Amino acid sequence: MTQPAYSARELVRRAKGLAGTLSPEEVAKLHREGAILIDVREPTETASGRIRGAHAVPRGTLEFSIGDVTDDHDARLVTYCSAGSRAALAAATLKQMGYAGAIASEAGFEELRKTGLPIEHDD
Repeated sequence: MTQPAYSARELVRRAKGLAGTLSPEEVAKLHREGAILIDVREPTETASGRIRGAHAVPRGTLEFSIGDVTDDHDARLVTYCSAGSRAALAAATLKQMGYAGAIASEAGFEELRKTGLPIEHDD
């Protein structure tokens, strides 16, 4: 029996429903409270900076690299990308892997930056 096919848009919608999303202000609040931020953009995108303290883990390597970030399946993990779609897919994947505290930013990096979150660059 084959499963129904979904468009990318539908997959993102379902991922947001599974993982949940946060407003930019909620992301900033959780960042101040010590949540683990995971930037799932590609290295060419993070070259322009990332939120200070965020772990750069490209979406394509998330499943293999999350253990390098944390093995605490109860930690609050907030994923973000450039627009919100990859963040939702990443947070849903983390939930499926047992990371109960995973949630996605509904906003992308530039919108998060506007909340005043500190930015850092790789040296």
